[in-house]
Amino acid sequence: MPAMIGVRVLLVSGDIQTIDTLCDYMEQLAMHVEVCSDTASAAGKLCHSKFEGVIVDFHDRAPALELLKKQREMTSYKSAVVIAILNNSDEMPSAFRAGASFVLVRPLSPTVLLRTLRASYPLMVRERRRSFRCPLRMLIYISPGSGPEFTATSVNISEGGIALTTRAGLQVGERVVLRLTLPGLQDAARIGAEVCWNDNAGRVGMEFVQVPRPVKEQLVAWLADRLGESLLEEAALKL
Repeated sequence: MPAMIGVRVLLVSGDIQTIDTLCDYMEQLAMHVEVCSDTASAAGKLCHSKFEGVIVDFHDRAPALELLKKQREMTSYKSAVVIAILNNSDEMPSAFRAGASFVLVRPLSPTVLLRTLRASYPLMVRERRRSFRCPLRMLIYISPGSGPEFTATSVNISEGGIALTTRAGLQVGERVVLRLTLPGLQDAARIGAEVCWNDNAGRVGMEFVQVPRPVKEQLVAWLADRLGESLLEEAALKL
């Protein structure tokens, strides 16, 4: 097992026994659980909050399948770990087609349940690290396809991209090269990026499209350290 890193899991079920059983086991594995009793409220939660894992009870099969399909259409949840709780093994094909990563079949076996949660936990940790956006205010040098290099100020950074502020008129789809030096590191990194959104008020989001392997490893390690610090601060506030 990796070091315990808190991950957020949305449990969608209206069955009290299922909720109690799942919560008992998940809390042992540093999974912070939020419960929705119906798929409609769960869909709302997914729109406004970030979860690394989603567990969906197939007691009502049709809305459960619809929720999984809807979730997979959300860009921010394409890599989230999904566990389906099935009424019988005949539901396995449709659950996997809808996007389930793992399945549990009633009656829930403690051994199988714990094994499944332990197998899914590292994937949820990886998803949390991947989606973690670290606030970061620093100078970024941008080289467009044509024209001179100019500067911008970063807002936050993740493994997959960066948000920044700039007066330059960058267009969605435009490719640029970013030059930046992460705090605590000596060497400047050069990263190929593509503009993926622009709010026309100076804030721009960029997706990394070409990151040299050494730079990627440095970025992942640096973000992992920042995530660890963030979780320690979060835990201290709860004491």
